Amino acid sequence: MSEVNFDEHSEQSVHFFDRRVPPLLSEALARLGSASTIVDVGCGDGHLVWALAATGSLPRDAKVIGVDLSPVRRQRFQALTGHPAIAPDGHAIPALASATMDLTMSTMVIEHVADDLGHARELARITRPGGLLYLSTVIRKRGAWYFRKAPDGRRVLDPTHLREYASADDVLRLVRAGGFAVRHVRISRLVFPVAHPLVRWWNARHRIEDVQRFFLKPATAWLEAIALPIPRYRSIEVIAERLAAADPTPPAAA
Repeated sequence: MSEVNFDEHSEQSVHFFDRRVPPLLSEALARLGSASTIVDVGCGDGHLVWALAATGSLPRDAKVIGVDLSPVRRQRFQALTGHPAIAPDGHAIPALASATMDLTMSTMVIEHVADDLGHARELARITRPGGLLYLSTVIRKRGAWYFRKAPDGRRVLDPTHLREYASADDVLRLVRAGGFAVRHVRISRLVFPVAHPLVRWWNARHRIEDVQRFFLKPATAWLEAIALPIPRYRSIEVIAERLAAADPTPPAAA
């Protein structure tokens, strides 16, 4: 079967902005000092960093860096957040020195990468000892269903997912194997905002001005509240601390 056209998917699947900051991420940010260095690995269009700035959640004088494979998303990130974005090389990020990040964020990314353990180890490499990781991904429980399909016919939340973890233990084992100590875990149900795919479909055909802020506008904000639970899917969020014994050697690029 044909693969997903990544550039086309990035162009069409815009990320909508909102001001919600995950509680566990707020907890991690509260532990940082001023002038901390934060990296958003798999930054997408910048919706998370935008929310942190909009809510005053970023530490004073924080240095923020975005990392994304898609040049389309890197361009959006830089334009919409004012922070620089760089490209990875496979799962490695050679532009970032070892043990330099105070907070490394990886939100809904690890399910997309070819080598998830290599990704976890690279997150540990760039995070300083005692620094924090905020990671989230999806859990697909037995009997889960969604309307999208991967090129190989699997039912998935996103056609670019290479895997969807069967349990929280699978995710936590991976984080620990990467070189982190797990500190806090939160699991929640996933919901499907009915208006999201409709707005993306319309935007692909009739460009909507400032589409990423579509659901921030008073006239359209109510539409995002129309949401349905996704059967047997969960979101897992993890805060972990980088161990001093983690291997600082960068893994080979995938």
